[in-house]
Amino acid sequence: MTPSQRLHKNDKLWGAVAEALVAAYALLSAGGKLSSYRPFTDVDGKDIIIDLAGGFKDIYVQVKCALGTDRNGRIGGLVRLHRDHVPSSPKFVYIFCLLDRQRMELTRIWVVPSVIFYKRAYRTLLPKGMIQFNFDYRTRGDDRWDEFEVTRQQLGPRLVMLIKKAARSKKRNAAARQREHVAGRWLRLVA
Repeated sequence: MTPSQRLHKNDKLWGAVAEALVAAYALLSAGGKLSSYRPFTDVDGKDIIIDLAGGFKDIYVQVKCALGTDRNGRIGGLVRLHRDHVPSSPKFVYIFCLLDRQRMELTRIWVVPSVIFYKRAYRTLLPKGMIQFNFDYRTRGDDRWDEFEVTRQQLGPRLVMLIKKAARSKKRNAAARQREHVAGRWLRLVA
């Protein structure tokens, strides 16, 4: 096998292509409402930061790319994490996609919030404290994941909606913490 052939079988190469296409589709389909950034490092599994233009509201995206279906006609994606560190937040989203290298496009895209992904994914306990979550989509339709599938044109608007939803959730949580703090202080004074 030549170095060129090895290069084109490299998962990192196709992953980078999928990440670039996700960012491009998101920016184009959001009509100027989004910007995107790529971290210099990928230590936290954040491939892309998608930001709502004109503010400080963002989400973090991990892209998982399949190059075809498996022998059972399924599209898969794997997420391996340490059992003690499963990053779950309204601001963290997995995007699973199917890359058609011939057509140079993502032909299927699913946007799954991390909280929901961990609940619905098949999981396998691995050695050394690791856990594997499996995105396993039946191409004829899959009740587990169908609601998360978007077209290229829907990707940006879906991300805008998730960013706004995460910002509302953050405000509600901050208000609840403030009420708990005040109530806790009041109870101490009365007692």
